[in-house]
Amino acid sequence: MIAVYRKVNIIFLVTLVLSIAAGCASTHMEQYLGQDIQEVMIDSGAPINAFDMSDGRRAFQFRWGGGTFVTPQTTTITGNASAIGNTAWYEGTAITSGGDVITSEGCIITYLTHWNSDRKAWVVTENRVPKQLLC
Repeated sequence: MIAVYRKVNIIFLVTLVLSIAAGCASTHMEQYLGQDIQEVMIDSGAPINAFDMSDGRRAFQFRWGGGTFVTPQTTTITGNASAIGNTAWYEGTAITSGGDVITSEGCIITYLTHWNSDRKAWVVTENRVPKQLLC
């Protein structure tokens, strides 16, 4: 019962942290509005995908977030010690919980751009993050 309670708490904590990180993605992306897409590339590396939209815009996609998280492992030991003379016996149980590995692929975030002839650059006009809860 305690192990199940701890596992639920760990899952809740990881969900909360990843949710906050997903919110950070949209905040991070806002700084590039009106900027050359190359500014994004300087900070995030090369896009994993780029394609033209039917209305003349170009979409650039980047992987954001993701990684592996290992939950803390705890061991609870309970038992009884018995002593007779100079001899003692210990009989107990060890319950180990945690130590789970949680892996996230991250999110694909998209910057929509338009071509600016004066600047000779693709300029970020909009960004999109997935509607999913976790990245």
